[in-house]
Amino acid sequence: MQSIGNELSMKPSAASELPLDVLDVIFRNLTSYDLAICCRVSKQVHTVAFEALYRDLRPNSRNILRLCLKLCDEPDLASRVRSFILRESVDMYLGSISEALLRLPRLRTLVLRIGLMSSWILPQENCPFSLHTLDCEFYFDDKLLSFLRSQKELKHLTSSMSPGLYSPASIEPRLVPELHSIAAPMSVVEMIAPGRPVFHVFAYHLSGEPPSISSLSKSTSTNGVRQLRLNYTYLLEMGCEQLAQAVPKLVNLAIDANTVKPDDYEMVNELTDWVEVYLSYAKNLSWLVLTFYPELSVMPCQELDFSEMVTRIFAASVNLTHVVILFNGRKLRYICKQVPGQDWYIVNDY
Repeated sequence: MQSIGNELSMKPSAASELPLDVLDVIFRNLTSYDLAICCRVSKQVHTVAFEALYRDLRPNSRNILRLCLKLCDEPDLASRVRSFILRESVDMYLGSISEALLRLPRLRTLVLRIGLMSSWILPQENCPFSLHTLDCEFYFDDKLLSFLRSQKELKHLTSSMSPGLYSPASIEPRLVPELHSIAAPMSVVEMIAPGRPVFHVFAYHLSGEPPSISSLSKSTSTNGVRQLRLNYTYLLEMGCEQLAQAVPKLVNLAIDANTVKPDDYEMVNELTDWVEVYLSYAKNLSWLVLTFYPELSVMPCQELDFSEMVTRIFAASVNLTHVVILFNGRKLRYICKQVPGQDWYIVNDY
């Protein structure tokens, strides 16, 4: 199949006649390879394609050094970058990445999945950019905290590491004051959520002393936390009533059924019992999402029958409109909808 870039290069007049805003939308969905081809179509198309080529950078271990050197040498290119996403270990190039980050004044999204102990590459003083989204796996250490102090406009934070020696008292109120969503271990959420307008939380706790879920009640968002995902083992430790008190206006709950064998009737029944009890407290919940792990099942996912569970869950709440069954790592899903006065049914319109 011929790429879009090649098609445009073969029809330069047609590409040049498209409105610039239409070209911009098209180029946002092209690969860097196609964008590079489009840069050679015509002068008009080059302007838009070149902007898109450097807007969203996704380097890898093979080209990261060359890219960082280019960004350091050409400020005009560096000023075009809005997102920088790196998901490979590149230890020998960390210094170059650190230098390049200092040249990106319009950066808004930064994803660095490059190891646990590399937070030192983040700008510590006079940071040139103000992020909206940060996704990293660094230890929650002094360097990361120092960087976060400069990010007054940060809206979305993803962190995969626990805070270690830090405690909630370690996090000053002025840190990330505009935070809306956080995806992190519950121990990090416990530190960050209070005093900030957080309304979307994706958290988990796997071992050790469970962090208090009451920290979610301290969000300054108008309606508190509205969307929440937690793993089932942590929810069992917290209890239904505590969860309902922490997030009284929750509308979307996703449960990561990380220990439930989806083909084990008793385990699925116990999960359903827990959901029924929680729904007796949750008066605003309209969406419930349950994620199972296929590797825990002997039976193939497509042969599993969850109809009894879904029926019981809908029967336990008059406000619930959707129950979604997902399988981690698989495309298979069941989206179940209930309309008042009717039986629930499976829909495919989402």
